[in-house]
Amino acid sequence: LWLHAERMGRLVVSEENFETQREVVKEERRMRVDNQPYAVAQLTRDTLSQSYEPYRHTVIGSMEDLDAAEVEDVRDFHARYYAPNNAVLAVVGDVTTGQVRALAEEYFGAFPRGPETGSLPPFPTMPRTDGERRAEMLDPLAQLPLIFLSYGTPPGSHPDHDALTVLAQIFSTGESSRLYRRLVNEEEAAVAFLADVDRRVGPGTMFFAALPNQGVEVSRLESLIQEEIARLQEDGVTERELAKALNQIRAQAVAARSTVANKAELLQSFNLMYGSPFEANRAMERLESVGTEDIVRVARTYLVPENLTVVIARPDRPAGE
Repeated sequence: LWLHAERMGRLVVSEENFETQREVVKEERRMRVDNQPYAVAQLTRDTLSQSYEPYRHTVIGSMEDLDAAEVEDVRDFHARYYAPNNAVLAVVGDVTTGQVRALAEEYFGAFPRGPETGSLPPFPTMPRTDGERRAEMLDPLAQLPLIFLSYGTPPGSHPDHDALTVLAQIFSTGESSRLYRRLVNEEEAAVAFLADVDRRVGPGTMFFAALPNQGVEVSRLESLIQEEIARLQEDGVTERELAKALNQIRAQAVAARSTVANKAELLQSFNLMYGSPFEANRAMERLESVGTEDIVRVARTYLVPENLTVVIARPDRPAGE
């Protein structure tokens, strides 16, 4: 608590430590983005698929952004956002509410309220209907091509996200999943694949990613994934698939509550998404209310061509290298 309080109320931003930390963030960008295969493709997928203006720019920014930053930018940002009225404190462990309240008062009680941060821009209507977006790039660090198919989804508190979460499980979790059977077992077209839901305060995405086997074109993977989406939209899912997906989600939920750090993060995320940490207690109940018809409905609503973003990264190296 002392450490958090120092960061909130007594942070000193000097020209010297500003320049030092600017270089630290640049090195972080090099390590996590510039020197990682497919990282630029992932950032491109993340921003290109969005119509929500705050999400159209990457969080870490570019080297040009970092060079253009000034010390006053950091001071202003800290003064505006690092304030008690814009903070949530989650404490998990062998403590009582009374103990935590007393300590919070001791360490944070003297800090004044900060300025009101204002409301977020209004969220766009989802799914978007302006048509497919597509980008291709060369990646000198890639060994194989990679394809992303990304579909816009509503904000994370929207009730459709529970069905979308189950849908992603059915598509890609386990060797009996639809994409494993089709892409790996039957077609031998992919060496790795993923389907997942990116849940945010604002609009998110449901995305598919796949690496092709040697000699398989990424266009073939794109067609196969689209065929599996269309088959599910047309034929639906079975009760057995739904039961298996829910069992997998239960196991993941138990694992996510296995450490105090994970519990704190869970409480924070539900407070951020739903306005109450106690919504964490209803998460499984909401998921278990999802039926097969809900899964088909969200697939037909969001996994449509007008809402699709495709990003392809190809190796950039001489033949034979």
